[in-house]
Amino acid sequence: MKLEPIIKDTVTLANSEIKKIADRIADTAILAAEKISIDPSFKAEKGSIESLMLERLKTFDQTKIKNLQKLVIPLAKAPQDVRMGLYGELGKIDIMKVNSIEDAVKKLEPLKIERKLLGLRTVPLNLNLSDIQIKKYLDNQSEILSTHNITSIDAITGGGRFFSDIGQLSEDEDTELDDFQPQAVTDKLALYIRRVKCVDETGSRFAERFGDDEIAMAGTSVDETGDTKKITEFRVGNSFNDGDTKWYNPHKQFHWFNMREGGNTWPKSYYLTFILVEKDNGGLSEFLQKLWDKIGKEVTAAIASAIGAAIGSTLGPLGTAIGAAIGYAVAKIVEWFIKLWKDDIFPPKTISCTVPAFGARWTKNGNWGSTTSTYRTAHFYGHSGHYYVEYYWKLFS
Repeated sequence: MKLEPIIKDTVTLANSEIKKIADRIADTAILAAEKISIDPSFKAEKGSIESLMLERLKTFDQTKIKNLQKLVIPLAKAPQDVRMGLYGELGKIDIMKVNSIEDAVKKLEPLKIERKLLGLRTVPLNLNLSDIQIKKYLDNQSEILSTHNITSIDAITGGGRFFSDIGQLSEDEDTELDDFQPQAVTDKLALYIRRVKCVDETGSRFAERFGDDEIAMAGTSVDETGDTKKITEFRVGNSFNDGDTKWYNPHKQFHWFNMREGGNTWPKSYYLTFILVEKDNGGLSEFLQKLWDKIGKEVTAAIASAIGAAIGSTLGPLGTAIGAAIGYAVAKIVEWFIKLWKDDIFPPKTISCTVPAFGARWTKNGNWGSTTSTYRTAHFYGHSGHYYVEYYWKLFS
């Protein structure tokens, strides 16, 4: 059997219960943005979602703030049934009468999460099985991967114990991986950028005649345990026009992961988010990274609460669910920024790679055994511009 890593160029959130969690967290942030849009002088508590939104609002001039208020104020004053149609239970909150949207959300009825729909599978109570037998039992439950897209945690009934080593091998079974390792053991995964291409410069056709784009990139990562990290902004180029390409030679390593983290739990999923910005839009990449960090912490805590276990502990990581949920929530917030704040943002692009074992390899040119994937592209559309990043994944030791 030849194992191959699975790459997703577009990350979707299929699980209904995880989506409930992500929607509530995203909507909390959107309500905070509404609140400070109407009252830019609001004194937000340090570390709150309102304070983060204020950081972005302060980069706008007064004309833009007045224009966005014309869109936001009627929405905030809409009847409660309209608000609930947009935000569910959060629509009951009178955003101008509370000091903290997050505190107000906590006072609402908790989300009703159906744990059985989270992707958790149980072993029959009347069976007395070893961990390896449990693994083989759960391996037969193919819907774990296909239906719920949650690959690294399963509940064992009785005593509230969680079995996290789906795919864990015994010492005897581990020797079978030799069949999949024609090269040295590769225990690291990295993403490399080959080039960044400007298909269409940002701005109107008139503006394009008198200027060019200064492009920077930043990002965030989520590993198999749900840990999130910031990828520091770097300059791509300062004079992009239609058709221009920035080539990297050698190819630029965007980020790498240590696949030995998270224990001997397979498969392992890794998420990266590209943040592409036009530098005239001052401080945007830093703001988006802070937003990602804030949303990431909230999503991680909420999912941990839903499953009754600490994310990243030996009880079992849920990196796959976390990565998809964060990407979904941030994308929803950014979509609101574009529509209501008329913010000139390239929506961040989240991609993923799921590795089934250390010995996994890609098939290239019809032959299995490559430690590098084929070239992929991530497209960015925003403020009348179009760019794409050409990248690939690489396994190494």
